[in-house]
Amino acid sequence: TMYLIFWITFTLGTPPMDWIDAGFAWLADTLMETLPAGWIRSLLVDGIIGGVGGVIIFLPNIVLLFMCIAFLEDTGYMARIAFIMDRVMHRMGLHGRSFIPLMIGFGCTVPAIMATRTIRDRRGRFTTMMILPLMSCGARLPIYLMVIPAFFPRQWHTPILWGTYLLGVLLAFAMAIVLRKTLFRGENEPFVMELPPYRLPTGKMIIRHMWDRSWLYLRKAGTIILGFSIVLWILLNFPQKSQFDSNEILTDSV
Repeated sequence: TMYLIFWITFTLGTPPMDWIDAGFAWLADTLMETLPAGWIRSLLVDGIIGGVGGVIIFLPNIVLLFMCIAFLEDTGYMARIAFIMDRVMHRMGLHGRSFIPLMIGFGCTVPAIMATRTIRDRRGRFTTMMILPLMSCGARLPIYLMVIPAFFPRQWHTPILWGTYLLGVLLAFAMAIVLRKTLFRGENEPFVMELPPYRLPTGKMIIRHMWDRSWLYLRKAGTIILGFSIVLWILLNFPQKSQFDSNEILTDSV
C-alpha cells in the first residue's frame, strides 16, 4: 500500500511540478526583463522566487501524499492496521496503537506526536515519540525528490524512494528495541481497541483533510521559509564586493 502511494506521488505529481516550475521560471524571467539591475531585482528573483518557489514546486507531491493518507484513515483501514500490527509491534517494545502515529509521521511529525496521546502506556508513548523523527515526514519529501533524480535514472526513482522510507522504518524499529531495553524498560500493556466499520470515504472529507494539511505546508512556505530565504539572501549579498574593494584601497593608502 505504501509503495503504491509513493508511485502515485511520483507519477501523478510530476506534470503539475513541471507546470509550477515553468510558471516560476517565466515570472523570474519577466522580472529580470522588467526591473532594472539592482538589489530589488536580485531580492525578488534570487531571494523570494528562488527560495519560496523551490519549495512550492513540490506542493503537488505533498497534496497527493496527504490525499492517500486521508483515504486510508477515512476507510477505517488504519484501525485494522493497528490491530494486525500489534503482535509485531510488541516484539519491538511498541504498542499496537503506535503504528497509527508512525503512519501519520509520513505526513508530518507534529500531528504524529500529538496522536501518541492515544497510547495509554507511558513507556510505549515516550518510545514512540523518540523514534518518530526517524520516519520520513512530508517536509523531507522535497529533499528526496531533488536528490533522487539527480543521482539515479528515472526507472529507479520509485524503488529508491521506497527504500529510503523503508530504511527509516527499520532504523526506527531498531531504536525502539534499544530504548525499551535501556531507558524505558518494563512490560507493555495489553492491546484493546474497538474497530470501526469499513466506510467508503466521501470526496468532501478527503479534500478537506488534504486541504488542511497542504495549507499548513503552504503557510510554512509563505512565512518561515520566506523569512529564511530573505535572511540568506541578505547574508549572501551584503556587504557587496565593491565595499570590500573600497576597504582594501583605503587600507593600502593608510
